[in-house]
Amino acid sequence: MKNIKFLSVFTLFFILCSCNEKVSKEKPKPDGIWKQIGYGNIIELNDTLISVYNISKQDCNLSFKEHILDFGKVKKYSKDTLTIQHGNDDWLFTRLDKLPNLCKTASELNHDPKINFQVFWDTFNEHYASFDIKNIDWNEIYKKYEPKVNENTTDLELYTIFRQMIELLNDGHVKMEVPEKIENEFKNQIEEQEEKYSKLDEFNLNKEIAEFYVDSLRNYNAGMVRYGLIEENVGYIQINSMLMLADYDLEKDLDLRNFYGQYWEKAENRKDEIQRQDEVDGIDKILNSIIKNLPQAKSYILDLRFNGGGKDAVALNILNHFSNKEKLAYTKKARIEKGFANPQKFKIIPSENHFSGNVYLLTSHLTASASEILVLASLANSNFKRIGSTTEGIFSSTLDKELPNGWEYELSNEVYQDLNGKNYENVGISADYPLEYSTNKDEFLDQLTNDLKNKKDKAIELVIELEKRNQENNYCQQCIKIIAV
Repeated sequence: MKNIKFLSVFTLFFILCSCNEKVSKEKPKPDGIWKQIGYGNIIELNDTLISVYNISKQDCNLSFKEHILDFGKVKKYSKDTLTIQHGNDDWLFTRLDKLPNLCKTASELNHDPKINFQVFWDTFNEHYASFDIKNIDWNEIYKKYEPKVNENTTDLELYTIFRQMIELLNDGHVKMEVPEKIENEFKNQIEEQEEKYSKLDEFNLNKEIAEFYVDSLRNYNAGMVRYGLIEENVGYIQINSMLMLADYDLEKDLDLRNFYGQYWEKAENRKDEIQRQDEVDGIDKILNSIIKNLPQAKSYILDLRFNGGGKDAVALNILNHFSNKEKLAYTKKARIEKGFANPQKFKIIPSENHFSGNVYLLTSHLTASASEILVLASLANSNFKRIGSTTEGIFSSTLDKELPNGWEYELSNEVYQDLNGKNYENVGISADYPLEYSTNKDEFLDQLTNDLKNKKDKAIELVIELEKRNQENNYCQQCIKIIAV
């Protein structure tokens, strides 16, 4: 009886120990409240549902609730830290015990002009990354504009003040969205200079350039990518966006307008992270096909002169197809109130099907945002040469924020740097072979139009000339070797 009793107690002790051991080894769940480092967000995770709060010194309001895949993928987590992958980025969070008292769990709009002005100013003061580069004293901006705001300031007056502050930054990644009524009222009080060329005009022009040089021009996704072979066995790839590159099995001969509508009808039904991967998979598929189907190409042109950006992950994937060695490409870091968060490192990882010969990047002042990321990363590759003009100089991803009154706005909160630690924000990346392209869009497109009337494109003609010289040099070197033998 004693032995049976002892055995029962021992068995129970063993089971309890095993349970404790199992519990202690169990990975903690990422559910809970987390504060993002460097981006002014607090999130609350509950299984696959995420609630995102915008926080500033004056305000913390629920911005939205959505599926986690519309925000990012949980990459790793521990008891106290969480990493969410958002495209190529790794966002770092630290755990909070509870929501700060400032945070409201429901969207309660506050239309007080002074509070909205303060939140706007505070957010830039904590997160905008380029005050020094632009030689702007944000405190002086406060002294100038804050006295203009009082409890009787109208929505139009407040928006006008915000627009004036934004214009001082001269940053293509800083913008604000307001109700249509306010936007229309604002436009009625100013004279906007009409652009000579529409986006469609620009698209038709780059098609004419490609058709002039490529005998059998092929198009992908209504011309988001155009490609073929030009003389001297140079492969030509014109990439007009770092977006709308996913293969959604649309009709091949859609015009741009119909393609755009049908494409986004499909894309908007995809979770954000899945759709971002769709874009990467799309450019990966078409570049693999191009490299495979143009085996005679001894060099390549990547024409980015009309590319206004999109997804950084797409830009890096393009570079991976023209690289033969894994290496560090660039770093970036997010602004925090008293400095910067630790930098993230981004690598070139060669695609299985890649080209390692000479690559010529064609750039202009329209080459911006994610397309500039490709230009920045190309600085790490010795087989790349850049032809054209300085890029626009807007590298940072946009940080999306919302004012207490519901107005949404974006700002640049990151610094991208090359391998030598150089920051090209606001100045752009210059070309190895500079051409005198205008920084004004209409004037630049006029230059290309006039060149085309004269049966030439200066950038493409220069590539052809450089390749002729390369072939002559290679021929001479072979002759010297034969003579030496």
